[in-house]
Parts: sequence; C-alpha cells; structure tokens
Amino acid sequence: MRSSWEETWLTVARTIAKRSRCVNRQVGAVIVDENNRPIAVGYNGPPANMAISSDCSSFCPRGGSQNRPGSYDNCVSVHAEANALLFADRRLFKEATIYVTNPCCWDCAKLIANSGITSVVMQKSVADDHATWDHVMNLFDECSIRAVIIERESNDV
Repeated sequence: MRSSWEETWLTVARTIAKRSRCVNRQVGAVIVDENNRPIAVGYNGPPANMAISSDCSSFCPRGGSQNRPGSYDNCVSVHAEANALLFADRRLFKEATIYVTNPCCWDCAKLIANSGITSVVMQKSVADDHATWDHVMNLFDECSIRAVIIERESNDV
C-alpha cells in the first residue's frame, strides 16, 4: 500500500527528530514545496557552534528534569521548525507545507506565519494532552495558513 504524502513527510520528520540531543523531547520538521519536493529539514538542538559533548543534560538546565518549568526561557535549543526555516531558501516557500512531529509553540508559529509557508501539519501525542494550541491555531487561521493537528498513535519519536 502506498503511503500518502502526509504519512511520508511525517515519517521523514520523525526520522530527522532522532538527530536531536534533547533528552526531554526529540522534534523533527520537514518543509516541502507545492510539488512535494523537500526544501529543508530541522530538529531541535543547541546552537550550531555550541561546544557540547553529549545529550542536553550536560548543557541545558531543563535537561533530564521531569519537573520542567512551564517556560522554555532557560532552554538553549533551537526548535525544529526554526532550524528548518533557517536552512531553507524562503523563495521556495510558495504553497509550501511544514510537517512537524509536535504541535508548534507560539514562537515557532510566529516564524512560520511570517515565512510564506501556507500549510502546517503537526502531530500530537499523549504527552501533549496537557496543553492547548488554540492561540497557535488562531494565529495560523488569521494568517490564512491551513493548520492540522493529527493524533499520533504512539509516544515514540
């Protein structure tokens, strides 16, 4: 059975997420053009030139903590969506879609809304049940960006 494009790109995003060094949540993102050709990928992780030797528990105050604060203000990692946007040619974003293994945070939603991307497909797992994304979805709607949240069947990356 042939996979849909949505299934295909979410599988790629989950594979890219495995590059992340984050011990709390590995997230991947893939941007594809209107013809379903890949433009860029990204995963969450520390800034490119940051000297680190292992996973984020060695450099991030949140690393490995089960009692994480409600804010990401003390996390040095760049989110997957932001990394994908940073490494892409914006001229290719006409009718582009970004696929993300997690619902977008407010900051990433603003970046996407300003990028020219016209569609966002996000996965949601049981680990996300505590949060709501009404404000993110409203922003996408106000910016005429099609946004979809899909239930992920497992909590695996």
